[in-house]
Amino acid sequence: MQKRKIELRDIVIIGMLAAICVIATTIKIPYGNGAMVHLGTAAIFTIGIVFGGVYAGLAAAIGTAFFDLMMGFSPYTMWSFVIKGTAGFVVGTIAKGFWPENVVSKQAVIRGIIGMFLAASCTLAGYIIAWWQVSGSIVVAIGNIPSSLISSAVGFVVASIIAPKLRQVLKNNRLI
Repeated sequence: MQKRKIELRDIVIIGMLAAICVIATTIKIPYGNGAMVHLGTAAIFTIGIVFGGVYAGLAAAIGTAFFDLMMGFSPYTMWSFVIKGTAGFVVGTIAKGFWPENVVSKQAVIRGIIGMFLAASCTLAGYIIAWWQVSGSIVVAIGNIPSSLISSAVGFVVASIIAPKLRQVLKNNRLI
């Protein structure tokens, strides 16, 4: 396990990445009761693949919780903080490791795919429980499953296209 202290630079970058999560999640189509198809998952997957687990986990947790508070989904705020934070940490840690400066291995594509699949699974399981608890209905929770699957599928495609290019640009400019 890598020991490293979070520095001011890390906090600033995590804040900017959290803002990207908020903005990406606002690009949405409402679906079901309390669910939506959005680009927030694409942002989380991309951040995880490019920046690693710590940045992705914190950015996803903060960004999605802030989105819920800002857009009137307050019953989901803590759920999103935990669920999306976990998803970001999972995809980032599997795809890249804990920190941005880790070297990307030759198996990066495979690790990214596995990370996104596991993160999507965590998100789906977590939100089934969240929708059930907030709505009081397992039928509503099950009815919202397609929105989670669609958001994850869109996130998978977008991150698969954007993450390698973004990583190369940041690497060429010595930003990661």
